[in-house]
Amino acid sequence: MSPASVSQSEDQLYMDKLKQLSKYIEPLRRMINKIDKNEERKKDLSKMKSLLNILTDPNTRCPLKTLQKCEIALEKLKNDMAVPTPPPPTVPSKKQYLCQPLLDAVLANIRSPVFNHSLYRTFAPAMTAIHGTPITGPIIPTRKRKFEEDDRQTIPNILQGEVARLDSKFLVNLDPSFCSNNGTVHLICKLDDKTLPSVPPLHLSIPSDYPEQSPQWDSDDQQYEANPFLQNVYRNMTSKLLQLPDKHSVTALLNTWAQSVRQACLSAA
Repeated sequence: MSPASVSQSEDQLYMDKLKQLSKYIEPLRRMINKIDKNEERKKDLSKMKSLLNILTDPNTRCPLKTLQKCEIALEKLKNDMAVPTPPPPTVPSKKQYLCQPLLDAVLANIRSPVFNHSLYRTFAPAMTAIHGTPITGPIIPTRKRKFEEDDRQTIPNILQGEVARLDSKFLVNLDPSFCSNNGTVHLICKLDDKTLPSVPPLHLSIPSDYPEQSPQWDSDDQQYEANPFLQNVYRNMTSKLLQLPDKHSVTALLNTWAQSVRQACLSAA
């Protein structure tokens, strides 16, 4: 075999070996970064940098035998360079509850203001599928929306008609703590929506010339300062009221309230 052929053969073997050892480049770099500040391993660090230089710098050429020795050295360092694998998931012992992950999740979120709402939304469909629809007696028509005769406050017909047409999730009653002689009507409005968490009622003042003048929200800052969720509802409500037209209805105001609660739920999720 001619010297040129021998040289080409050695070059090919060298390149093949270099390609084979390329798998050590990244682990070797991580190892160098790991021990770079370790004064006691400066000698090892110098050797590792030389190995890395041979593997990555095409201008650094060494004899094939030297490259083979590098392979032996890299094999010895293989365990040190190995990326630690995460431990396998622990198998629950007999003493552990099978539902422990669920219990942990409940304990972690039990103080959330939308906790009960989330529980109902998660488990109600499953419980209904297992046990069926609860057996209940005949529905008695509710009178919560009906304004009783009250000689202290006179309810305009237009307001009574609007309240009668409200969505069933809004429960509206006269506020018994007020006795108005100037025609202003004071209402207590509750939000009864199974898809939303319970919130404090809304207190409204309806002027005598409604709907020429818009209803007023008698905001109770203290009730809506009880927790971050209610504070978020209050901020949403305040912001959305500014977007309503100057002349708006009781219906528009109550819908804005429900939207504010729903938006707070989405933020808390």
